[in-house]
This record gives sequence, structure tokens and C-alpha cells, in this order.
Amino acid sequence: MSDGLARLIDPWILTVTVDGAERVQTFPALVDMLRERVVPDGNQNGGGSAVNTRNVLDVKSLDMLENIQDVTRAWLQDWGVTVAGELKLDLRGFWDHLNTLHRTEGIDPYMYERLAAYPDTWAVNIWDLIEPPIRVSLRGLECPRCGKGKIENENGDVVDNLVIVWRDGQEPTAECQVRECAAIWVSDTGLEDLGNEAGLEIDIVALREARLARHAE
Repeated sequence: MSDGLARLIDPWILTVTVDGAERVQTFPALVDMLRERVVPDGNQNGGGSAVNTRNVLDVKSLDMLENIQDVTRAWLQDWGVTVAGELKLDLRGFWDHLNTLHRTEGIDPYMYERLAAYPDTWAVNIWDLIEPPIRVSLRGLECPRCGKGKIENENGDVVDNLVIVWRDGQEPTAECQVRECAAIWVSDTGLEDLGNEAGLEIDIVALREARLARHAE
């Protein structure tokens, strides 16, 4: 089972460093946390306000939950696997059957890698919605893989393409936001590699100071 799938369907822990000391926090399964955002107060039968009267964050949660359900169940149906109707069970069924196909060479290796990455991607996306990461734009720097320095975001604004993202308990990552590229550089070493590829020096100390300043806001 991948780390992402484990966090989607089971309780999990996150270790963070606070004032130089490690602190361990325990969280419910991410699917349960996402459901709670869609239907607050544990009302899983859909009571309360209509979706279009909720705030934007709840609508995003609903869209994400429905996307995970639709993708997971579409693949189960395509494989002829019975859909349980409970998302955590369906996710486990998706993972088990995918890996059975892989072991028996019943799936193209490229397709396997693509589908196997879904749970980890979903886990990151859910956690980013619940606990938004700190983002620092790399201004004036083009992605050395795709050459894009600017992109148009979902609001139609032109913004810097490359961003450094800090998530609690994880190493910093530099990410290209062009969907067709999606290049990523992980940890301080990865940021140095990015600088070398781009032909520029990235001041990691200054970026960490910017992160601390934003964290304190």
C-alpha cells in the first residue's frame, strides 16, 4: 500500500518540528476529513444548505471528493470489479486490483505508473485543501524543463510559474505549475539542482526566511 493510500483510508500521523522539538499529531483518514468539509458536523446524509450556498472551500471539497469517487469507480467498472459503494473500500479495491494486474503483466507499465500515482496525488491535494502550504514564487525564473516563466491561473491572472512549496512535516519542493510539465525538485538539494539547471543561484537561506515570515503572519 502506498503512503498516500494509507493516509486516504486509515488514521495517520504527522511529525512536525516546533521550537526545535518534534511533535506527533494524529489525524483521521483523509477521505473522512474531506467528507467532513463537504457535510459538516458529521451529517453525511446531505442535510443543511445547498452546495451553491456554501463557501468556495466547501465547493472545492465537494468537487475533489466527487472526482476521486468518479475516477476510482470508473476504473473498477472498467476492470469488471464490483463497486462497494463506500469510497475507502473502493480505493482499497482499486489499489489491490491495479497491483494484481501489474504482477500478472496485465497492464502496460506506463499506465500502471500513471494510475499508481493517483492515491498519492489525491492525498496531497486533500491535505493542501485542509492545511494550505506556504508558497513562495520564484520570480523571473523559467522552468528549465518546459521553458515557461509565467502562467495564467484559474482566475485569469498571469502569475509566476515556478513556486517553492512548504508542507508541514515535509521537505520543500519547487514545482512547475504547467500541467503538461509538472516538473518537481525536492529538498534543499533539489532546489540547488533547479538553480544549476536554470543557470541561476537560488538563495535557500533567504527563501527559508521568507517562509518563516509568512508562517508568522
